[in-house]
Amino acid sequence: MNVKLNPVELKEKYISWLEDEISVNKIGEYIEVTSPFLDRYNDYLQVYAKIQNDNEIIITDDSYTINNLKMAGIDLSSSKRKQLLNSFITKYRINLKDDELTIKTDIEDFPRKILFLMQAMLHIDDMFMLSQNRIASIFLDDVTKFLDEKEIFYSKDVNFIGKSGFLYSYEYLIQRSKNQPERLCKVINTPNKQNFQNTIFMWNDTKETRNNDSKLIVFLNDENKIDSSVLDGFKNYNVDTIPWSKKNEYIKLLKAS
Repeated sequence: MNVKLNPVELKEKYISWLEDEISVNKIGEYIEVTSPFLDRYNDYLQVYAKIQNDNEIIITDDSYTINNLKMAGIDLSSSKRKQLLNSFITKYRINLKDDELTIKTDIEDFPRKILFLMQAMLHIDDMFMLSQNRIASIFLDDVTKFLDEKEIFYSKDVNFIGKSGFLYSYEYLIQRSKNQPERLCKVINTPNKQNFQNTIFMWNDTKETRNNDSKLIVFLNDENKIDSSVLDGFKNYNVDTIPWSKKNEYIKLLKAS
């Protein structure tokens, strides 16, 4: 069956769909608007509108976007991330105060401004998650470049089966030499408690199947300050750590002799 596209009919169908999918509820002095747009948790995007005076409406995300990023472990205090966040704020002409995204409008411009805020919420959330992955990838590339420049010979992306039977991946393996033991290396872009625990679990299981003198070396991205408990924890398990800002102090640890 051939279907002809009628622009007017398509517009009417789209508007009808929006009307069915959007819900509006009054919550105290706010109007809650639930949109058909989904965030990365597959939750419907919600914003809240409130009349400030006779002709001004303020629309807010109630701090949802920024709080979600922080709960995901994303540090927004670095200069690079602040710059990225400010670029979105400027692009969509919204305001940020105390983690809350807001935009002001009047009744006539309300549909356009609410769409601006929702687009900002989605893009800030998505792009910061992409940025986090990208930064991790860049850090790994930096470590590889450093090892190459210092003529430290390694095998990349090696896998070992632990005592449990689980398969673990290490970014580098530096082979045993006359003066140095086998060294497995992990690269941690976000050195927090969770990543520390994951790494130690992996290493304790792996070393049961390796040589007795095998060592673990962990490269840590210290762009932001690392909690001392993480560094102390690695030390307690006899794991060598290389903070990236001090990498040149650890060449001997990586060299064959």
